[in-house]
Amino acid sequence: MQYLGGKCRIAKPISELILQKKKNVKTFVSLFCGGCAIETKLAAHFENVICNDLHPYLIAMYQALQNGYDLPEDISEEQYRYIREHKDEDKALTGFVGFGCSFGAKWFGGYARNKKGDNYAKQGRNAIMRDIENLKAAKFTCADYRSVDIPDGSIVYADPPYAGVTGYSTGEFDSSEFWEYMRKISEKNTVFISELQAPDDFVCVWQKEILRTLNGNSKRPKSVEKLFVHKSQI
Repeated sequence: MQYLGGKCRIAKPISELILQKKKNVKTFVSLFCGGCAIETKLAAHFENVICNDLHPYLIAMYQALQNGYDLPEDISEEQYRYIREHKDEDKALTGFVGFGCSFGAKWFGGYARNKKGDNYAKQGRNAIMRDIENLKAAKFTCADYRSVDIPDGSIVYADPPYAGVTGYSTGEFDSSEFWEYMRKISEKNTVFISELQAPDDFVCVWQKEILRTLNGNSKRPKSVEKLFVHKSQI
């Protein structure tokens, strides 16, 4: 599914690197699961999978899909506006439309359309219905990342709102507090963090230059997507 800040284009190399550290680890925890691009590729390799996100409508969608909910292949602009104004009538549908049918996958950032006439609802539905098959047994939770129960010895993946980049729809995010918490949980777990930059005590173990735009305009600046671990894990 389209998701602002999603990792579809780089999910393969990141998931492969994480799996190199798996060994006998049984539990995988994602603290900001978002569009679940990484999670979809990793879930089958772990006995226990916890996918968390603070966005209630997104988690409602995933939980409903696990229980057999089906998504529509078409959403008109009129339907889009109605759902935007009546979010709680069907929270699962709202989670899908709010991201999957919006411009740039930004939460209700405007009805998605292009000159080719692409059907964003159908594309998004097909992607999600395919991916949810790998996440049928995952536990989806909606909580602050610091409240997620992480069994000692887990592999943890964190893809937080990036400092200095378009914010997420769940409010302000304290990056300094986030990095302090990453230090804490790195003492008992193997922790991977997706970000553009990190404090000096975190080491970049992978990076790739990508275009981070809402509209794919190649004239806009590129950035270097990076994956970090705490120096104690090197």
